[in-house]
Amino acid sequence: MSRISLLIIAFLAFPTLALAGHTRPGYVDGCQSADGRYVVTAESKKQPDGKDGWEFTWKDNKTGTTHTGWLVGLPYGLEHFKVTYTHIFVPPGGETFAVFQTASWAVGGSKPPGGQEKQVNQNPPNEFKNYAGFADRLVIYKKTGEVVKRVSMNDILKANEWVYVNWVQGNLYWLSEYPDVMKNGEPPRCGYRYFRVSPDYSVLEFTVGPNSDAIHKVKDLGADVVNYRRPVWVSLTDGAFIDKKPTEKEKVPVQPFVGELVKRGDAMKNYVPSLDPVRVAGKTVLGGN
Repeated sequence: MSRISLLIIAFLAFPTLALAGHTRPGYVDGCQSADGRYVVTAESKKQPDGKDGWEFTWKDNKTGTTHTGWLVGLPYGLEHFKVTYTHIFVPPGGETFAVFQTASWAVGGSKPPGGQEKQVNQNPPNEFKNYAGFADRLVIYKKTGEVVKRVSMNDILKANEWVYVNWVQGNLYWLSEYPDVMKNGEPPRCGYRYFRVSPDYSVLEFTVGPNSDAIHKVKDLGADVVNYRRPVWVSLTDGAFIDKKPTEKEKVPVQPFVGELVKRGDAMKNYVPSLDPVRVAGKTVLGGN
């Protein structure tokens, strides 16, 4: 059964649950390399041990070679309290691929020790920062499934930035939205508001700072805290942090989707993603453009 079919069944069975509160439709979106040769997709399946998981398929469209394996750190993703908003990227060469988890918890739950859901979590203890639910924001894999690098929120956030971490049930917020994709609607995928990606899928950009909810929660801490924004650039080939924004055309991060903003509800639920989201909207056919 395909990933899209699973999502459709979930929404038909639980339409009010899936769109209740802050929760948007869950997903793990696939991607193809910029030249269309390499494609990585994922499906929610039962693992050999009986637990829910996400199985990836890597494919070389030129040779027909495929590899499969299991993604780490992702919740089941199709339930209100275990939702996932996750994007796969395939950089040039196809030897590795990256999985970026934006506004959802990693496997481990949604109750970090010492944390409060509706309060500012300022100067949290180490057990809070190292909580399993904050792990696996970005994971780099070899095409055969071996993990190259796992990047957690504790690897990314500085001491003063934990104040921006907040959550509502299954939704974990730790990044600032890009305002240009939040006007007169919202992106068709929840994660699109929180990152930029280069056209060759080799560089990821995101901004640490308050999301729209956190702005209200930290307003009493002063203008410097409210207005704080720190851009971060990461290589999607090896997970290394990049000191400054790239200048090479194909490596400059851009809006991660092509197409119109949508209204929350059916338009978001029924959105069909592209395997090449920065170039083609709503295309799921495997192969080049």
